[in-house]
Amino acid sequence: MTIALTPSLQHQDLSGASRIGQGGQQVRTGHCKSVSEEVEVWEADLEQAERDGEEEEAISLPPHQLLDAFPGLNVCAPMVRYSKLAFRALVARYDTHITTTPMILAREFSRNQTARDSDFTTNEVERGTYRLVPHQFQTEKERRLAEGLLQGSEGSEERQWSEKAPPQCGDDPAHGEHPDDGTDAEREKAATSRRLERKRVKVRGALVCQFASKDGITLADAAELVANSVDAVDLNCGCPQTWAYTEEIGSYLLRKPEIVRDMVRSVKARLGESYCVSVKIRVDSDLRLTDQLVRTALHAGASLLTIHGRTRHQASSHPVNLDAIKFAVDAANACGLRTAWGSSGGGASAFADGGSGGYVPCVANGDVWSLDEAIEWRSRTGTRGAMSARGLLANPALFAGYEKTPPEAVALFTQLATSWGMVSALSHRHLAYMLESSFTRRSDQIYFNSLGSMASITDYLEEEGYMRGVGGHVKVNQDGFGEVLRGLRITSRW
Repeated sequence: MTIALTPSLQHQDLSGASRIGQGGQQVRTGHCKSVSEEVEVWEADLEQAERDGEEEEAISLPPHQLLDAFPGLNVCAPMVRYSKLAFRALVARYDTHITTTPMILAREFSRNQTARDSDFTTNEVERGTYRLVPHQFQTEKERRLAEGLLQGSEGSEERQWSEKAPPQCGDDPAHGEHPDDGTDAEREKAATSRRLERKRVKVRGALVCQFASKDGITLADAAELVANSVDAVDLNCGCPQTWAYTEEIGSYLLRKPEIVRDMVRSVKARLGESYCVSVKIRVDSDLRLTDQLVRTALHAGASLLTIHGRTRHQASSHPVNLDAIKFAVDAANACGLRTAWGSSGGGASAFADGGSGGYVPCVANGDVWSLDEAIEWRSRTGTRGAMSARGLLANPALFAGYEKTPPEAVALFTQLATSWGMVSALSHRHLAYMLESSFTRRSDQIYFNSLGSMASITDYLEEEGYMRGVGGHVKVNQDGFGEVLRGLRITSRW
């Protein structure tokens, strides 16, 4: 991929060079410090950086270590046609910490230049940056406080103040004083919140490339092509479409654990044991087969497991089965601790496992339409992350606590889609999903859907007030996003 950077981006280190697993390299951190020692070292480094006037560097970790190190992470699902570059960049600005490409057919991708040009595009700035509190840096009281805030016991504005900074590339958030009513409980709560704020670290989001394949060599060939441009590769074992089943990919693999095992091992052999290889599955009507698939994939070396709580025969209108997801999580935990994850070293070693291993993290998928549902799904299933597909299509800002798509997100997506060359028909469909809840009359929706060009769509958005400027939650003029991105020229990397 050839990328022309504007001067304002050229000085930034956006390469993500600290990710692990490239070329099979595994970096050990040596002596394991206690949690208190790690906290002291980290705070001392931050204080020294502040004295020196240096900006805090974002930590870069692969998805399985992000999920292991930081609580409450959100994931954008792979969506055929829809989870492309402009949309991934948009949701990453609204607390979607891990994003995923659409499902790519590994055979065509590894053999065909046209397929590669069409199916995979990225750039240095599509990932977001966030300020998160690591699991190990939280005291029990802080964990309880964070859980209370996450559960929505306070309003959306309060939750956004307390849980996270606006997901912008660049600046740290400016936090005001927390109001309190003067009671001892409120003062203690405010003090605990301030301690949490001081423990936040700057973290770079992760990008996953999903492939569909029916043999290990083809999958490894495709994975090798993108390995240096993404943070993980994912094997699709859940696509329920008839054509996919006929081609022996997607949900066909749900009852073929030995093939899944061979594919995971092939990618690990090609890219190195420490490279993040994820597997995305659906539950089976016979949960014994789900148990067998999960155990086989994890014992083969899978780094991360995503579980969709429906069978391959159930449509999206069927309620998601959270109990089945929890069953799969329990099966994953029963596989025991992993011991070969490795660590990125450097500043990231304070938050990664350092090679000591841990349970393979799991992500829950299905019917996540709001931030509260994401929190509930994680709590009820024991997963480390929550994944959304249709919910994000309708509201790309749902993980940031918005009940419907904010106008600034509509304007931002339009700018990105136009600047980055998204097909106008696809941009139109994205915008139709985002605006659906805002149409007050059926005739307005019909009119918008009838618009035939990007120019007419933009004119409509301007007339309705969506394009008057982007502000509020996302500041598009920050370095690394917004106007500077319009200086990028994106072409195929092959």
